[in-house]
Amino acid sequence: MSSNENRDKLIRTASRLFRSKGYDGVGLKEILAAADLPKGSLYYHFPGGKVELADAATRWAGDWVARMLGQCFETATCFEEGGVKTCETLAANAEHHNSVPACPVVSILQAAPSEPALRKTAEDIHTTWTAGLVRQAERFGVPDPHGAALSLHMRLQGAWILAYAQQSGAPFHQLAAELRKATAG
Repeated sequence: MSSNENRDKLIRTASRLFRSKGYDGVGLKEILAAADLPKGSLYYHFPGGKVELADAATRWAGDWVARMLGQCFETATCFEEGGVKTCETLAANAEHHNSVPACPVVSILQAAPSEPALRKTAEDIHTTWTAGLVRQAERFGVPDPHGAALSLHMRLQGAWILAYAQQSGAPFHQLAAELRKATAG
């Protein structure tokens, strides 16, 4: 395996474990064992250790969410429809994998008080997601694009937390139904 493949494997493995167990619930030994890589590869790629790896893993997963949001809105005919498609995609992903992983940002926030760099990571990712939603709201001529984007972001985040707690896509389906009502009324 190449050096880049090892780095990518560490990032993907850490993301999966952080999202299922939380930052404090996962140790470096567990990440290395799950990735089937030696300790030296971790510190070669992430000399800052767990915090640096968590930053990279969260940004990687955050980028996936940002791309998914863009794809969901790409074919939408209105802002609310983009929200509906986002909910449907997140629910389908949960149902396909038979589990709901935590939002990538939520999975590291518990460490934020003791690791300010991770709080900054979370802030950066949420800012990116909201900015993407603002662009979509502007594209659709929503009167208050920032307010609409922030509201949808908060609603999606709330649905994701409930879906994770329930291990069910039902909260995403509920939010999608509410957004559909907004387009109908």
